[in-house]
Amino acid sequence: MEGVRKSLQARLPNAEVLTHQAFRKRSLDYWLFETGAGSGLIAGAVLGIVVGIVVVSQTLYASTKEHINEFATLRALGASSSFVRKVILWQAVLSAMMGYVVGMVVSQVVIYYLRDVLPIVMTFNLGWSLLLLTIAMCVIAAVSAIYKVIRIDPAVVFSR
Repeated sequence: MEGVRKSLQARLPNAEVLTHQAFRKRSLDYWLFETGAGSGLIAGAVLGIVVGIVVVSQTLYASTKEHINEFATLRALGASSSFVRKVILWQAVLSAMMGYVVGMVVSQVVIYYLRDVLPIVMTFNLGWSLLLLTIAMCVIAAVSAIYKVIRIDPAVVFSR
């Protein structure tokens, strides 16, 4: 590829000849760092991550608080803190997987119907990155629920 670029550059001295990868990098750098579009996109992504973590955190915390007696029963029966942590983390991971599947189905439908209007591309690597990000967000969000359950006194079960 580089040989073809050099050959073309030698034949066209007044033109700039770039490889596909160099053109891609230059375009990305321009749109992300030299225009306001990049900062808006990055700010929107960060805001989306923060809001996602807060929403999932509130949902897991409410679910945990709703079932606090069950967790207290588990603790009273001798369940270890690590077991309770695993239960909540699995709940977070399952929430992430369900949310990811719904989100990917919706995004694929939008991409399909807007293919002639907007050139949106969902690559395999982007899909996997979004899955990992979604799981990470939900695991981080589970921390407040885990903290609430680990601190519970098992005697709460006997006071009902």
